[in-house]
Amino acid sequence: MLESFASYKYDEYQQFAPGRRFLESLALWLQQFETKGERDIAYAFVKERLIFVSNAEINSLVGLAFPTFVRPKLIADTAEGHSALEAHRVKSIVKSKEYRTRLRKTLFLGLSDGARTDQFRRAHPQDITHEQVFHAYDMSSPKAKGFTEKLQKDLSTIAGAEVPEDQAKFEYVVLLDDFTASGTSYLREGKNGDWDGKIAKIIRELDSDELLGSLVAQSGVSVLVVIYIAADQAIEHIEKRLDQLPFSKGSIEFKVVHRLNSGVKLVPPTDDGILSLADQDRYFDPDADDEHSKVGGTSKRFGYAGCKLPVVLAHNTPNNSIFLLWAEDVHRVRGLFPRVSRHRKFE
Repeated sequence: MLESFASYKYDEYQQFAPGRRFLESLALWLQQFETKGERDIAYAFVKERLIFVSNAEINSLVGLAFPTFVRPKLIADTAEGHSALEAHRVKSIVKSKEYRTRLRKTLFLGLSDGARTDQFRRAHPQDITHEQVFHAYDMSSPKAKGFTEKLQKDLSTIAGAEVPEDQAKFEYVVLLDDFTASGTSYLREGKNGDWDGKIAKIIRELDSDELLGSLVAQSGVSVLVVIYIAADQAIEHIEKRLDQLPFSKGSIEFKVVHRLNSGVKLVPPTDDGILSLADQDRYFDPDADDEHSKVGGTSKRFGYAGCKLPVVLAHNTPNNSIFLLWAEDVHRVRGLFPRVSRHRKFE
């Protein structure tokens, strides 16, 4: 069975060492456990609880983001703003100048490399242009100026008349990312009573009149945060705080393409075996707990922020999964799907 899964999915994991595939990694991973009983527990965990999200599955979710959340919102707002357009006449709305204007005034930004903005754009070539998608939210002044100039040109083409530069502003901002399990890296309370995290940082930039803020209108801006995969813990964390985040130029919504329900999390007594292994000091490296662990509020032994997930993404294992799954090559414990961290410790 595992041989079939290896060829079907697991071998595509991108962070295996050169020449290594899943079965070799599995053999080495199991070898580190001291008793046959422990190896049996670990092997059963892989067979029964491991969740591996392939590239094809991620790309499918990327393709669903626009038609599931963005297009319906643009259609609804267009119908609401123009009495001549009836909400149920979707084809008429999509063909209208009003809808095309709203669509062109939509800016898509990636929150990380996992956002796959290139794949997102290619999935909707008839709807989205290259000049309204950017792989990151940190934008240089020349890049921002180029986006504005192209927007003005395209809006003038749609309107059939010259659109003034001060009216060439984005009114929708869609923030894309692949995965969140805790939500703390996106939005959390800061030390001084302010807000921290990716979403908070972007909202502050949008609220300003420079760089990213210069691209959007002064009012009526809709920010849509779309995550391809999110766990219940993250959804609850973000939704609880999002309404408290100030944004003077408009509103913020949070959407998830695929929700990992509470049954995914490793919990006793069902998962006592693997949790017992993860809890043993000999199967954990204290070096994994760096300054970033403090943000999550607990050790990464059971995953960042204590998420206790059995999840692997094809391009990298999230650190919200248990440490035994993702232990990096620099750690003294071997991970089944070794993670490559964005944060490297220099000695």
